[in-house]
Amino acid sequence: MIRNILIICAVTFSSLTAEIKQAHSFKEIIPNSTLSTLILLDIDDTLLIPKQMLGCDEWFMYRNKQHLSKGLNAHDALKKLLDEFWAIRHLSVMEIVEPGTDSIISKMQDEGFTIMGLTTQGLTLATCTWQQLLANNIDLTRTAPIPHDYFLNLNEHGVLYRHGILFTSGTSKGEALFQLLEQNDVFVDRVLFINDKASHLKEVEDAAIKRGVEFIGLRYAYSDARKALFDPEIADIQFTWSNFGRIVSDSEAKDILNRQKGLVTCYGDSQ
Repeated sequence: MIRNILIICAVTFSSLTAEIKQAHSFKEIIPNSTLSTLILLDIDDTLLIPKQMLGCDEWFMYRNKQHLSKGLNAHDALKKLLDEFWAIRHLSVMEIVEPGTDSIISKMQDEGFTIMGLTTQGLTLATCTWQQLLANNIDLTRTAPIPHDYFLNLNEHGVLYRHGILFTSGTSKGEALFQLLEQNDVFVDRVLFINDKASHLKEVEDAAIKRGVEFIGLRYAYSDARKALFDPEIADIQFTWSNFGRIVSDSEAKDILNRQKGLVTCYGDSQ
């Protein structure tokens, strides 16, 4: 009897497909989706991105290194960085990463596809992010798998599902997702996740395989070119010159930086 069970399990998992592949455009979710697929959308650098360099993902990593270089330990550096990031994100105007993404999502929702957001953002940004998505014509509540808000505790971290978006607060996206689904009696056979970071796709892939769920991961490459243009000097100017009224734009920061460099050059030439 045990041998028969093992054979059945072997056949089941050998037929299970799980893959991660490159996607250069958001529209590539369409041919990879079916009506029985749970479609997961990352937020930062997949749906939305700040209009300025300050507060983007590259700035986050750069700023963390700055804090560490000043002698802060990893815990204190991250805490200080998160306080800065949350303030910047609340002040930032966000825009769609790839034009037309909002129309694709809306059309798929009209056709009955199950769609929700999945982000490592913390609970502090839940309302802000939802409002920023709405401002860009993206409403992830329309065909979300769970119609109500839900809070769960994962490894002593608060995880919040709100307005069709799961905010995992830096915990594993995969475990947070399936804990949410299981605790709400939602069971899926197939998951598609589009995200700009391969590591986050792998988290969900591992959690899906563990539960015998088919997984398709799309490593979203559209924003790679914009990420490559990140200039830490511009971001530093924006961090210094911005205030609670507005954040200095990239073009304004470049002008300030050029003036500063001009003054340095003139001063040096006069010596």
